[in-house]
Amino acid sequence: MAFKKQFEDYRFNLNRNRSWKYTAMLIFFFIGFLSLLTSKFYLKTEDPLYHTKTYEAVSSNITGTVTITIENRVYHPANGSLDMVIKMDQTDEEEVSFVAQEKANPNIKLPVHLLYEDDGYYVVRISDLSPNWEALAFDLYQENEEKETVNVDDVTSDSETDSTEEIDAHALITTLYSDQRKTKSEEGKGTKNKQEYALLVNDLEKQFVKKKMKNYEKAITVEAKHKRQTQKEMNELQRDMKYQVNEEKADTESKIAMKKDAIQSGDESIQLYEDEQKSLQEKLQKLNEKQQDLAMK
Repeated sequence: MAFKKQFEDYRFNLNRNRSWKYTAMLIFFFIGFLSLLTSKFYLKTEDPLYHTKTYEAVSSNITGTVTITIENRVYHPANGSLDMVIKMDQTDEEEVSFVAQEKANPNIKLPVHLLYEDDGYYVVRISDLSPNWEALAFDLYQENEEKETVNVDDVTSDSETDSTEEIDAHALITTLYSDQRKTKSEEGKGTKNKQEYALLVNDLEKQFVKKKMKNYEKAITVEAKHKRQTQKEMNELQRDMKYQVNEEKADTESKIAMKKDAIQSGDESIQLYEDEQKSLQEKLQKLNEKQQDLAMK
């Protein structure tokens, strides 16, 4: 009997130990699940911020043929300003205006100053940025010289008065974004005079011209390689004709004609690229002369 009682006590203690372990595991999983559901209330989550990279072409909202790029961008914490050099392939003579807003104070339009403008290049400064502005949205608008009007009576009411309403005659070209964490910072206020801005833009334009010249050089190399390969294939076809019957020769002659057309097309492309290179070389020479003249002022 004593043995039986000891055995039953052992089974009771064993079951109680197992029950405690299962209970502890259930409590652990419950706390974990509850933490997952409520994590958004105490864990800081950051919204993704857009950032337009420098030299990244952005298409216009008005027409896809116009592209805008940020050529240079520098943040000056000392005076809370952000300087940008923007290049726009503008095809018309419309005026351009700017609007800037930061994420820290989205309801406030920041002051934008046009510091320098020349041949599609705009040097702008956004002022009064908060120390932690986080992100910046920079809108470019196309301003029309004449504002349109519309007769309100024609579309709204039966009023006898002939009233007109002025339509806001500007259209959003595009929006450029800057993430504070990804924006280069520089000490000092970054203040420059008009001559220094002109030299900066001239240097950026020279870099752009040199890059295009290199691209044309690569294109010429690729076309020349294709031409050599096509010429080699054409020579092989001509050699094969010696051992072909008339029906086979007719097919081969058709292939040879296609190869000749491809070679001629390649020659025309190479000539075009060389002409563009020559034009860019002249442009680079003019920019060097302009740089010398600006430095002497």
